[in-house]
Parts: sequence; structure tokens; C-alpha cells
Amino acid sequence: MWIYEKKLEFPVKITKPDARLAKIMIEQYGGADGELGASLRYLSQKFTMVTPEAKATLNDIATEEYVCCIYQLFHSYSRIRK
Repeated sequence: MWIYEKKLEFPVKITKPDARLAKIMIEQYGGADGELGASLRYLSQKFTMVTPEAKATLNDIATEEYVCCIYQLFHSYSRIRK
């Protein structure tokens, strides 16, 4: 048995909207050409592979794409904040 509590691990306080950050987030996460989309495509293709080596390779590529997405997001955000 489990209980679902809808609460954030860390509190978030948004003081004002940031349109530049929103644009960067949409570029990275959304769209067919985004890093997240590529990562999810690799992960979904992993399940159709026959050999464990092919599954592991696609899993590694998907992980790398996702890390690249997160890195670019934080790098762009830190560049905006300067």
C-alpha cells in the first residue's frame, strides 16, 4: 500500500516571469529537434533491440542526449543571469 502526496521536494518561489528562460526551456525540451525528444526516441528504440549490446548502446546514447539537454539548459540560464 502507498500514499500519494502531491508536494514538491524543494519549495519553489517564482517572483517574476522570465520569458528568456522560458524560451530556452522550450527550445531544449520541446519540439521534434530538442534534446529531450532525441533522448526519448533512443529510449523507445531500445526496447525493440534483440541483443543486450544494442540495448545498452541505445541506453547510453539516450542518457548522453538527456545530459546534454540538462547541461545546455543550465549553461544558457547561467549566461542569461550574468
